[in-house]
Amino acid sequence: MSAPTAYAQRAIVDGGGTDAAVADASLQSPHENAEHTDESVASRVLGNPDDDLPDPVAEDGERSGTLEGEAIPETPMTAHEIAALSDAQCLRVLRRAEVPFELSDRQWRGISQPIWITGPIGGVTYRGSGHPRVRELVDCRLAVALVRFSRLLRAVHVHTLIHLSTYRAPTESEAQRRPVQTRHPGGMAIDAGSFVLDDGRTFSVLADFHGRMRRPVCGPMAHVPRDEGARLLRTIACDSARRGIFHVVLTPNFNRPHRNHFHLEITRGVQWQYVH
Repeated sequence: MSAPTAYAQRAIVDGGGTDAAVADASLQSPHENAEHTDESVASRVLGNPDDDLPDPVAEDGERSGTLEGEAIPETPMTAHEIAALSDAQCLRVLRRAEVPFELSDRQWRGISQPIWITGPIGGVTYRGSGHPRVRELVDCRLAVALVRFSRLLRAVHVHTLIHLSTYRAPTESEAQRRPVQTRHPGGMAIDAGSFVLDDGRTFSVLADFHGRMRRPVCGPMAHVPRDEGARLLRTIACDSARRGIFHVVLTPNFNRPHRNHFHLEITRGVQWQYVH
């Protein structure tokens, strides 16, 4: 008997209907098997809308004996699955999520699958500071992460994220040494500077985060200022980390260069999460 297909192997691992899964897989064409696999990947990566809703921040923490909230998981499973997408899978996930985007007509140094975001993602507009037009160059995988991030932002009434940077091109020599880059040179990070709410108010990381250098940002040892903007920004940073949407979440508590933004990053080939 030949080895079961990838679709059947997934059913075996999940523990559901092993014999039936193998039998079903044997009756399907390779094209049908590929469609089932793609559908499974997209469903897992996009998750359910409720998966990405934020937790209450300070009040519940104070009642339970913690000031900010629960500890951050060591492994961000959502980010890990997003980073593992192939270029083709990633584009199919974006289309399924109805993300407005265009394929780049050229290859950008350092980016595996460059795309242009051309409109709001899940009701949230992502645009550069001073640039009212939405046309953001990123790797496809970061755009998928923003699908998940947008659910959290909409839950706290954010409709626009104004960023300081997404893609920053590597030098030619850097790209020659490593054709697919990480962080901003790979289009895999966004520096979120401020958040605009439905009621018109804007909270900026620089003015409203009120952090303290090298102090814990999230979890039972972190303190949250009572200022409304600080609490909102802490919810955005910490609950995106709890939901495992990004591998890296850096805030003003990390160092002075991050005093005016959150650095949010997807990283290939790692199992860890770093939040500070």
